[in-house]
Amino acid sequence: MEARILTDEQEIIEAKKLAYEVLVKEQKWEIKPDNPSGLHIKDLPQGKVLWDDYDTVATRLGVFEENTLVGCLRICGRLNGKFELEHYHSLLDFIHKDELAVEITRIAVWKKYRFSMVILLLFRLTYESLLEKGGYAWGTGFWPNPGKLYVNKFGATRHEIPFRYYSDDPQEVYLYYINGYDRPYISKMISEFNLLLARKEKIRG
Repeated sequence: MEARILTDEQEIIEAKKLAYEVLVKEQKWEIKPDNPSGLHIKDLPQGKVLWDDYDTVATRLGVFEENTLVGCLRICGRLNGKFELEHYHSLLDFIHKDELAVEITRIAVWKKYRFSMVILLLFRLTYESLLEKGGYAWGTGFWPNPGKLYVNKFGATRHEIPFRYYSDDPQEVYLYYINGYDRPYISKMISEFNLLLARKEKIRG
């Protein structure tokens, strides 16, 4: 398997298709028509994709098995001075003030690969980017699943106050963040990812 930053237009469309398949079709995301992110489903010749305003400032990471995209995530900076979350809820002050901060969204992995190396490869690549650029990386998610994974395996810190994107959302989410300014910690986590990946590779044999 190979993890890399997606630059080819067709690969980016495949990532948007995967996000649609996992987040909308499987996880039943409800997309409100008046949402402030411009989030919507778009019909392309290649199929249905998940699309929003933040695609214009997004960097996508993907994992491939041979030539097939099997997992992806999206890293976004600010658009018109705001992160996507800030259209729905206030952000922690120290992240809000961080000019290098990035928001991690749209994590999507095909079901058959969820206990494979894919998510480890995605997060190792994320940490390698943080080691190069610095800044806080953060995102939101449920607790305990997948939140415990983010904290226990991927080295994120959970902010203890949950919230909802919309008042009628059935479940609260938490904010998770990684301090990209702590370079020794980032390097340590990359080493841990390498060990975990080596073990999984050995098991695959």
